[in-house]
Amino acid sequence: MSRLARASLATSTYIFPLVGSPLLVWAWWRIAGGDWRLVALVLAVPLVFGYVVAWVATGVVKRWRVTSGWRIGGAHIHHGFVYASKMAFVLILATRSPISLRRWDFVAVVLLVGAATAFGGWLHDLYAIREGKIEFVGLDARAAEQALASFAPASYFTVGATYAAVTIWSWRIVAKHPASSPWVFLGALAALFVVPSIVLFSLDPTSRRVFR
Repeated sequence: MSRLARASLATSTYIFPLVGSPLLVWAWWRIAGGDWRLVALVLAVPLVFGYVVAWVATGVVKRWRVTSGWRIGGAHIHHGFVYASKMAFVLILATRSPISLRRWDFVAVVLLVGAATAFGGWLHDLYAIREGKIEFVGLDARAAEQALASFAPASYFTVGATYAAVTIWSWRIVAKHPASSPWVFLGALAALFVVPSIVLFSLDPTSRRVFR
């Protein structure tokens, strides 16, 4: 890999989550008019999702593991922040007004966030495999790349698209009905777990070991 690719991987894995997370909290807080319930939908939902997904993949299914840096088991200690910072960043690039999107604008944002998540996530993981930063259990690097290619484009797209859709819908509900915030948060989190999991399990038989 080139120096630029290595620098990009380090930035994506460590620097952006560290620097970007507080800036994105501030930016979304401004957009939300100081309503932390709305900020939680944008950032806390993918934060929890990132940690749970990493725990299942590395500790339950044992599909892959991170090999460097500070870790909890087989995942980065800041794994949830990697998800939250990147997904919230893509969403803020796509829209700064979740409540005012019209139907086709909504569809465009969902597709854009899904596509950006698929491309960015796949590229990041591909570079990480080539640098030995991520290992697929029982596979060499070449086989790991092939395994990643079999499920990453579709499943990562579904993660990003589902995140955008449920965040926008949830934002609108909580903005009108603030008391519903806890239930809407849990519903958004459940949708983010369920929908991409269906796609992943359909494409990656190894991941189905979670049910065994």
